[in-house]
Amino acid sequence: MPILDAEGIVLRQYSLSEADRIVVFFTKEHGILRGVAPGSKKVKSRIGACLEPLNHVRIQYYLKKEGAELAYIRQCETLRSYLGRSPSVRGLYGLTYLAEIVHEMSEENNPNQLLFRLFLATLGAAEKLGVRSCLLRYFEFWTLRLSGLLPDYGYCSLCGKCVKDVGFWASREDGQGRCRSCSGERGLRVRPEAMKSLALLAKLPPEEFASLAMGEEESSDLERLAQALFELHLEKCLKSYPIVARMLRES
Repeated sequence: MPILDAEGIVLRQYSLSEADRIVVFFTKEHGILRGVAPGSKKVKSRIGACLEPLNHVRIQYYLKKEGAELAYIRQCETLRSYLGRSPSVRGLYGLTYLAEIVHEMSEENNPNQLLFRLFLATLGAAEKLGVRSCLLRYFEFWTLRLSGLLPDYGYCSLCGKCVKDVGFWASREDGQGRCRSCSGERGLRVRPEAMKSLALLAKLPPEEFASLAMGEEESSDLERLAQALFELHLEKCLKSYPIVARMLRES
């Protein structure tokens, strides 16, 4: 059984037995990778502390047979811990939300190095600036863009009219943007200010975009649009989103 290497971010973990865990990684080389971490629940485990969620790690693993669904983790080295030893509630839930997006939008044996780089850059920005609404919007829309799920909202999808300066209505059926006339003002309203933010996030790195001030209305427009697009693609809601949204509104 050959020993394989991978660089990844721990997304979540499950209890398998009294001593073992199943750990889900988002890896640079393979996309989603699920692995058994033998003995990782034991106090004296050498790898247990490395496998905490949102740790950036380098792992060695093997497969008991070709095509096996579960790998077996042999060694693990922590490159960076983005939650740290005493994470804030805001940081914990905010980064868990990002991890859920990555988990839902990624596949096993299907690497997505652009999404991996985006995830690391966003985690780095959150480490410096904290979890902010504008940083979550940045990650949501870039994930949708990299997944090929973000329509061109600069023009009406029906008549082709430019709506960059006036905003649009997003159809609840397919997520496409419509001008006032074609939409009949039905759908999710995205105002001109939110359009400007969409244009900016396409040009700026996450830390720079997260440092900008975003108005409540434009943030709300983009938040509702992102959730609608995720729900259309996944055919379900993101579980951690309501908690994160409520937490950010109350803070």
